[in-house]
This record gives sequence, structure tokens and C-alpha cells, in this order.
Amino acid sequence: MIAGNSRQPHDMGGLEAGPIDTVDHGMAFWERQTNALRGVVVRSGLATLDELRRANEDLGDRYHELTYWEKAAVGLRTVLVERGVVDDAEVEARMTEILARCTAAQETAVGDRGPE
Repeated sequence: MIAGNSRQPHDMGGLEAGPIDTVDHGMAFWERQTNALRGVVVRSGLATLDELRRANEDLGDRYHELTYWEKAAVGLRTVLVERGVVDDAEVEARMTEILARCTAAQETAVGDRGPE
């Protein structure tokens, strides 16, 4: 618990929140992957939902800048690094590798269209 009257960004109790969007927007591929990974991590005992929730709640001002699944992805990374399952260098290296692969695929796809 936080001393004084400070609130964590997720603590909206008693505050005006506005309307709730109840439309199903579907899930992007990476969001489905994040959801699946979260399930595997929790079921395998690598982390608990409480740990993942705490990591999200610790985002501070970023909490309101990220979507639900972005928070979930950041929370997974945070907890898995804290638990020593992966380290930041491993995650950064893999992200760089994936970005390079996706960029190359996009460039190839654009090149396949020929001159515009």
C-alpha cells in the first residue's frame, strides 16, 4: 500500500471514468500471442496473475498510455526478467532480430509490387 493519499494509476475507485466501450474489437495476432503466452506462463508456474497485475500497476504514468495487451506484454517481460527466466539483453536481442525480419519482409513485399 502507498503512504498518504497517493493513488496508483489503475486505482479509479470513486473517480469519474466516463462511458465503457463494450464493442468487441477483436484481437490482433500479437495480442493473441500475448494472451497465449500469459496463459502458459501462469499455468507452468513461472509467474502468477497477481505478479503480472502488480507489474502492470507499477507502470506509473505509462499505465494510461498503453493498451490492455501492451500492458500485458510489458508485465510479462517485467516479471520474467525479475524471476530470471530471461534477461533484458536476451529480450532486446530477440526483439531486434524480429524487427529486422519484419522490416526485410515488408521491403520485399513493397519491391514485389514494382514501380508505382
